[in-house]
Amino acid sequence: MIKSVRIKFEKILCDTGKAILIRVDGIEHWIPKKLCRNLIINSKLGGNVCVPVFKAEELGLNIDDCKPDIEIIHHIPEEINQEIKHDANLFK
Repeated sequence: MIKSVRIKFEKILCDTGKAILIRVDGIEHWIPKKLCRNLIINSKLGGNVCVPVFKAEELGLNIDDCKPDIEIIHHIPEEINQEIKHDANLFK
């Protein structure tokens, strides 16, 4: 399960302090700063930002085109051996 994705944007157009306006594939999107992580801007004002999956879907971005940032993998632990072995030297 993917919790957040990295979005590559062409340009950051505006920063209000609470939100940023970015252009992705020619389309402008406002993203609240409280949902942004790891905002990286290059010298041409393009870059990338990590946002939760639900926000990327709200923006109409294809999640398959975005790189996962945080991925949760369901882990099933191996069977625990219930047999307990004691060191005989402990019971002298």
